[in-house]
Amino acid sequence: MVPNFCHPGFSGGEGPTHFMRTRTTSSADTTARRIPWWPLGIVAVVLVFALFGDRGILHIFKLKRHQAELQQQLAQVEEVNAGLRKEIASLSSDRRHLERMARSQLGMVREDEVVYQFASKTRTAPPSPPANPAVPSR
Repeated sequence: MVPNFCHPGFSGGEGPTHFMRTRTTSSADTTARRIPWWPLGIVAVVLVFALFGDRGILHIFKLKRHQAELQQQLAQVEEVNAGLRKEIASLSSDRRHLERMARSQLGMVREDEVVYQFASKTRTAPPSPPANPAVPSR
């Protein structure tokens, strides 16, 4: 019989029952059958960086929320700017609006107007006399 060199442990004279031999498990065989844990460790590290890193998913969500807040603030500022531009255009072209603003904000009056000022009702004490009696009051 011709020896078969493809299968280890088979020699030509032992017959077909040689394949039925029971294998004993050695420490080398059990390590070959174990699942290697280092690829799972690498995957875990990659997932941690994907979630919590500089460019992680949680950081991206925080940046998108911040972007939405900034866009809202920008819309408010643009609205205020549009109102101010309208006010500038009105002040430069409309004399009545300019006069109204001067009267309300600066207290200005025309030359031919007389202004009367009345004491407020909350005042209970009479006004104090002038500090120097020699100076006549108006």
